[in-house]
Amino acid sequence: MDHPDAQATEASSTQARRVWVSSFLGATIEFYDFSIYSTASALVLAPLFFTGVSSAVGLAISFATLAIGYAARPIGAILFGHFGDRVGRKSTLIATIIMMAAATFLIGCLPTAAQIGHAAPILLVVLRLLQGVSVGGEWGGSVVMTTEHSTDGRRGLMGSATLTGASAGVLLGFVAYAIMVPVSGDGFMSWGWRVPFWITALLFVLALYMRFKVTESPVMVKLQEEQPARKQELPIKALFTRYPGTVLKAAGVFAGAFMLQQVVISFFVSYAVSDLGQTKSAMVNASMIGVAVSFVGIPLAGLLTDRFGRRRILLTGLTLQALNCLLIWPLLSSGNYGLILVSFCLVFVFHSLCYAPLGALFSELFPSAMRYTGASLCYQVASLIGGFGPLFATLLIGGGFSPVWVIGMLMLGLLVSIGCALMMPRTDDVDLAEVGVEPAAATATSSPTPVEEAAH
Repeated sequence: MDHPDAQATEASSTQARRVWVSSFLGATIEFYDFSIYSTASALVLAPLFFTGVSSAVGLAISFATLAIGYAARPIGAILFGHFGDRVGRKSTLIATIIMMAAATFLIGCLPTAAQIGHAAPILLVVLRLLQGVSVGGEWGGSVVMTTEHSTDGRRGLMGSATLTGASAGVLLGFVAYAIMVPVSGDGFMSWGWRVPFWITALLFVLALYMRFKVTESPVMVKLQEEQPARKQELPIKALFTRYPGTVLKAAGVFAGAFMLQQVVISFFVSYAVSDLGQTKSAMVNASMIGVAVSFVGIPLAGLLTDRFGRRRILLTGLTLQALNCLLIWPLLSSGNYGLILVSFCLVFVFHSLCYAPLGALFSELFPSAMRYTGASLCYQVASLIGGFGPLFATLLIGGGFSPVWVIGMLMLGLLVSIGCALMMPRTDDVDLAEVGVEPAAATATSSPTPVEEAAH
C-alpha cells in the first residue's frame, strides 16, 4: 500500500498538471479570440463595417476598435479581480471564458454596415468591449492559479502555462486565417473571415471541461479559512493604497515589449500588404511563423527564470528587443521575404524572454488577498498602453511621417520598460502560501520581504 504522503504528493502533482493544462487551454481560447480580431481589423473590418470614408481613415477606425478592446481590459482586471480575490479563482475563471466565447462567436455572426447600416459598427464595438473585459480577467487569474498550485522552484515554468497558451491562441488565429484566405477565395470578404470566429465554440467546450476538472488554489482555500471575505479589504482599494508604485512599474515593464509585438503583427502586416507589395497570405504566414517561435520559446524562457531569476531574464529580453528595433525596418523594407521572416522570428524570440517572467513575477509582487487583482491590473495596464501601438503607428503614417518614426516610438517604449525593470525587486524567493496571511502593517523590527520592497 502506498504511503499517505506519497499519495498526497502524487495527487498534488496530478492536480498541478491539470491546472497547467487548464490555464494553457483557457489562455489559448482567450487569445485566439483576441488574435483573430487583430487580424480581421487589419484585413477586413474597415471595408465591411466602416464604410463611407477613405480606406486610410477606415483602417484607422478599425485599429481604434482594436485599441478599445485593450482599453476595456483594465476594467475586466478590476471586475474579475475583485471576485477572484474574494470569491475564488476557479469560479471567476469559468466566468471569463464563457463571456469571451459568447462575444467572439457573435462577432462572427454580425451583419455588415451594408446590411444594417450604423448598427453594425456599434454592435461590433460592444462585442469588442466584452472581449476586452473578459481577457482582462483571464490572464491574471490564470497565472495566479498556476503559480499558487506550484512548488517554489517551478513557478516560472508553471506561470508560463498561460503565456504559452496565449502564444498558442495567437498562432491558431493566424493558422485559421492562413487557411481561410486561400480556401474561401473570392468569398473571404463575405463569409471566409467569419469562420475563425465560429471555431471558438469548439475550443470553448474543451477549455470549459478542463476548467471544471481543477480544484481551487490551495492558497485561496487557506486565505478563505483564515480571512473570510467579509473581513477582507476591497482588493482594488488595498492595491492602490499600498501598492500604487508597484502596479505602475510592473505595467511599465511590459508595455514597450507588448507595443512592439502588436505593431508587428497588425500594423506592419497591413503596411507590408498596402505599401511594400507583399500578399495577405505571405504576411499572415510570417506572423504565424514568428508566433510559433514564441510558442516554443516561452516555456524554455520560463525554465530560465527558475534558474537565473525573473528580473535577469526580463532585462535580457528587453535589451535585446531594443537593439532589435534597429533591424526591424531595414529587414521589412528590403522586399526580400526571407529577410521579413528573419525579422518576425527575431521579434518573437526576444519577446519570449520579455513575456515568460511575467506570470511568476506578477504573482510574487502581491499578497494573496489582492494577488488576482494585482497581477491582472499590471498586465492589462501594460496591454492598454501597448495596445494603442497600431493606432499610433497608423496615425504617424497618415500624418506623413516615415515608418522610421514608428520604430522610434517602439524603441522609446522599450527604453521605458528597461528603466522600470531596473527598479523591480527580486521576488524569486517569495512564499506565495504565506504572503498576505500576516497583517499588512509590518512591525518596526521585521525585515522587508520582496513584496514589501515592491510596495515602496
